[in-house]
Amino acid sequence: MVITDGVVRPAPDTFGGDEPDFDTWLSQQLQFNEPHLDNDGFCERVMAELPPAPAKRAERRANRYQYGAVVAASAIVCWQFPLEEVLTVMAAQSISLYSLVGIGIVSSMAAMTGGILAARRG
Repeated sequence: MVITDGVVRPAPDTFGGDEPDFDTWLSQQLQFNEPHLDNDGFCERVMAELPPAPAKRAERRANRYQYGAVVAASAIVCWQFPLEEVLTVMAAQSISLYSLVGIGIVSSMAAMTGGILAARRG
């Protein structure tokens, strides 16, 4: 096999061999059928021992707890953050370090919320 200009081509026959190209070999290997390997019902026993899938109700309850924890943590951060001082300084100056910090906090909260929502949907 030779790659030239991003295209795979068969190698030139330098040794005079009868070796098939890779695609032919691969298709032959994928079509090869091996005999069935009996496992004395091992797979069935393992599947029977697996716990049942959680109910949708339990998943919704877990989601509520997760969202509640995020809201509680966000409320604690907002409670401890000197929001009044930041708003006062932002009103006095058009662009300042505090306004950039505030924008950063708001955008990071939005990113975290979006990440949580995306993770729960996936």
